[in-house]
Amino acid sequence: MKPVPHELLQLVKQTAPPEAEVMPLPWTYEHETYNIAVVMPEPVDRRTARQIEARIIDALIDYDTAHQTFTLCMVWDEKPLVFSEPPTGSVPAARHGSVYP
Repeated sequence: MKPVPHELLQLVKQTAPPEAEVMPLPWTYEHETYNIAVVMPEPVDRRTARQIEARIIDALIDYDTAHQTFTLCMVWDEKPLVFSEPPTGSVPAARHGSVYP
């Protein structure tokens, strides 16, 4: 996996809520170039999470098109996050995923 470019991280930081922490993840799902988490310090409801993701996705689509990349960026609550190891098994690629069902 390639490191997430500074330009891409800055784009996500500018688009995410100011209280969010934007962090590149050390793994990607199948067919992704980059995987970025937007970590909210306080839990947000599903609707709010999807609104945040929609704003970020709009910016990512332009970036990915210009750079021929494929970026996944999801909103996470701070508490359930575990970055110690990548997911196991085969996980299908999803551009617009959410940890909120």
